[in-house]
Amino acid sequence: MTYEEHFIDWVRDAHAMEKQAESMLEKMAARLEHYPDLKARIEQHIDETREQQQLVQSVIDRYDTSRSVIKDAAGKLSAFGQALAA
Repeated sequence: MTYEEHFIDWVRDAHAMEKQAESMLEKMAARLEHYPDLKARIEQHIDETREQQQLVQSVIDRYDTSRSVIKDAAGKLSAFGQALAA
């Protein structure tokens, strides 16, 4: 595997992690109705996470490759499990 292939794998993993973080934070924010300051900060973090996703996606697009759908799905599933456990 070349350095570029390793790099692309890493970028795909980063995209999947950002998707996982977004799912987890959205579920967390939904449960914080009695803590408006904390909820506002979590919602700000969701916006930051979405910006990071866009940046990572731009790298994926630049290298003319697709993000890992499997890793994105696994990340969302993991975030769902974490949300249930919290």
